[in-house]
Amino acid sequence: MASIKDIAKALGMSVSTVSLALNDKPRVSEETRALVKSKAKEMNYIKNGIAADLKNKKSNLILFVINDASRSFFSTIIRHLQEATANFDYDFLVCTTYGNHTATAERFIKEHRAAAVIIYTSTIKNEIIQESATANFPIVVLGRYVPGEYVFCYDYKKSGEDTLLTTEYLISRGLKRIAFVKGSSASLGTSRSFNHYINILKDHNIPFDETIVFDAKGSSYEHGYNITEKMLPILKNIDAIQYSTDDIAIGGLMCLKNNGIRVPEDISVVGRGNIPESKMIKPALTTSGANDENTLLFESIVHYLVLLIEKDEETKVVAEQLSKYLNAYSNPTQLYIRESVI
Repeated sequence: MASIKDIAKALGMSVSTVSLALNDKPRVSEETRALVKSKAKEMNYIKNGIAADLKNKKSNLILFVINDASRSFFSTIIRHLQEATANFDYDFLVCTTYGNHTATAERFIKEHRAAAVIIYTSTIKNEIIQESATANFPIVVLGRYVPGEYVFCYDYKKSGEDTLLTTEYLISRGLKRIAFVKGSSASLGTSRSFNHYINILKDHNIPFDETIVFDAKGSSYEHGYNITEKMLPILKNIDAIQYSTDDIAIGGLMCLKNNGIRVPEDISVVGRGNIPESKMIKPALTTSGANDENTLLFESIVHYLVLLIEKDEETKVVAEQLSKYLNAYSNPTQLYIRESVI
């Protein structure tokens, strides 16, 4: 059974070009796509990343390290990365560090048990990333900046900035006593969101009150429900609740509803992230977040890593092009006004 590498060798093309052609990507011409597909049929090619690994005795695995895979925000990203890695005949493994259990992820990274790694959590220390990244083991870091050779960081400047939109909106509606609920301490956006919240209050000459700041100690619906339950006695003293993620905001909405608190009549609620569930719950959640699913971003990240791993003829040119795209990438956010604010 032929692999993508076998087809590439037979045609004198790069692995990357063959993969893009087999998956009908517009980056290669129709003529090239037709030629590659014809050769693939002739060689009885069947997509099978695991079989390719066994044949080549080389890891065809891309590792994705996050803190909590159960969050809707990350499940969308996982789907995009899975699709992209499958298109290149690579395998994809998710490793979590939930509860600060980082040993497995750290061992996989230190021992190079994958071809490359994508990290989207603060729980893996900079030193481990810097010491582990090599020319043969590239690491992509999302959500923060980690200096180092063979470490590639993207979109780290934007994390948490969408909080600006929701805080400003609440204030524009005449709401000044705004409680803030923090999510998981491992979340890259939690501390930045909180800092933006404080700065916006200051810009509007609204005193910061630490007695209406709460820590959900996690980012699940259950965490949101539990912390909101503890807030019930002070609700009469506040105008709105700003949750640092949509997940905990949805849990909060469930708690308020179960306790006879009307949203937004009795209190306004906002989240952050614009996960799919935020528009399905009743009342629909006012939130902020990216205005698209960023499919191309994650596809480009995987393509870039594959080029660095394969080191084929077109690596330098295409990798430089992708690097420029990724470095210039911005993730514009917008406010989604729904039903949870008065």
